[in-house]
Order: sequence, then C-alpha cells, then structure tokens
Amino acid sequence: MKFKKREKHLTIMLVPDDNSKVVSIRLGGLFFTVLLLLWVSSVAVSAFIISRHANYRATIEYNKYLNQKHKVFTAEILQAREAVKRISELDGQLRGMLKLKSREGIIKYTGFGGPTNIDSQLLEKHIKDRDSSIETDSFALAAKYIDEESRKSEQSYQQIIKYITEQRARMTAVPSGWPVKGWITAGFGSRMDPFTGALTFHEGVDIANDEGTPIKAQADGVIVTAGFERGYGNMVLINHANGYTTRYGHMRNFVVTKGQHIKKGQILGYVGSTGRSTASHLHYEVRLNGVAVNPVRYMREEVALK
Repeated sequence: MKFKKREKHLTIMLVPDDNSKVVSIRLGGLFFTVLLLLWVSSVAVSAFIISRHANYRATIEYNKYLNQKHKVFTAEILQAREAVKRISELDGQLRGMLKLKSREGIIKYTGFGGPTNIDSQLLEKHIKDRDSSIETDSFALAAKYIDEESRKSEQSYQQIIKYITEQRARMTAVPSGWPVKGWITAGFGSRMDPFTGALTFHEGVDIANDEGTPIKAQADGVIVTAGFERGYGNMVLINHANGYTTRYGHMRNFVVTKGQHIKKGQILGYVGSTGRSTASHLHYEVRLNGVAVNPVRYMREEVALK
C-alpha cells in the first residue's frame, strides 16, 4: 500500500488586540518560496535603482565641478598666452636698447608666435557658449605655444644676461679715475729728464702727494708684479681684461702680492719716493695691448670705451 506524500504548508495567523476573530492564512510551501523570492528580488532591484540614481546625481555634480574648473583653466590659458606675448614684446624692446640682434637671429628658430591657428577669441567663445567640440585641440595648441615661447624667452634672456655680464666685466676692467689724490707734476709725453736733462719720453703721469697717501687700483684685475723694479722702485703691475694693464711706481710700500685678484678701489700701497725719484709721488701708467697711452684720458669721470 502506497502513501501519498503530504504537501507542506505555512499558516500565518493574525491576532487582533480587541479579542476579535483570529484570521488564519494558509500558504503552500511552494507558493511561499516564490513569494519570498519575489520580495527579495524587488528589494535588490530597488536598491540597484537607488544606487544608480545616487551615482547619477554624483556624476552630475562632478561634471558641474569639472565644467567650472574647465572655465577657470581656459581663462588661465588665455592669461598665460597674453603674458607670453607681452614678454616677447619686452624682449624685443630690451634687445633694441642693448643693440642686440633679434631673438630670431640669436636663437635661430623659424616663425614667431607659435602655431598660427591659435585663436584667443575662439577660446573665449568656448567659455561663453560651453562648446567643447574643439576645445581639446585648442588647449593643446595653446599649451604648445606657451611652452615654445617660454623656452625661447628663457634662451633669449640667458643670452641677454651673458651679454650684460660681459659688458659689466668689460667696464670694470677699464681703468678710470685717479689712483691717488694729488696734483700732476709731470704729464705724458716728451719731457726733460730731471736727472740728465736729456729729452726723454715719459710713459705715464706723476701725481705728487705726501708720503703714505693710499694708492688704489683703477680697475679689476690680477697682480702681475709686486716688487722692486729698477727705475720704478717699489712697483705694482696689474693685468686687466681687454688688453689693459696699469703700473704704479715709486711706492713707499705695497700691500698686495703676485697673483692676487683685486677690485677697483682696493688699496695697493702708499705713496713714496723709492727708485729713480726726486720726491714723494706716484708714477702711474696705463697701457693698452702693451702700448703706453695717456692716463689722463682714463682719469676723467667719463671714459670712452674704444
């Protein structure tokens, strides 16, 4: 004898608080399982929809933030581009003042102003209309322009700085001013020798003053000689740039040494009457490429660089 398998059921009882009739709901096991699955699925779908909606709102807010940053960046690109253009103009003015070649001639690059199809008005229109169809290309061109112009300006200014540095070195190497206070007792050129009475050529100027008066270098340079020389007595010879040398003779004593680097205005020694001298004074010479020139030309306040 076979027994039929009994189906499982689930009974749900609803009991009111006022002692009214109890309501019983009997559900089959299969039906309850299906109902439970439907409920779980609906909860999962609802959660998914809610999360997607939250992500969508977050994406919208983030896009608003990116659009705002994009406008700021666009404005900064425009400002940077205009700044580079102004720097290029100043570069040209500076080169004109220094009488240098154009930046193109020095750096040897072709064209000026970067890519020719960059249009600031187009970028400005993008800001106003929020048109992003060609913004990427425009930004790439603008960034390329700024990068190229910045590098060119850097090279140009390095060349200008080099030029100014060389000119400053040239200026500081040219003798100028009086090496010692006093008055000139013998000038440059032909004169009667005070010892023999013969006509000789005086290759410098004699500046008289009391013994011990400080003697100062008239340009930057390097000490070639600091010692006793026949005729000059205690003498200092300085080698300057651009072929200039200066000589200081008849010193009582000197306070520099051979090979020492000195600056204009630095004390070399003191007035004396050593060597072939009749009284305390300084014998001062200026030579250009080994040829004696009149020191008075360089003792004036204004010195012509030739």
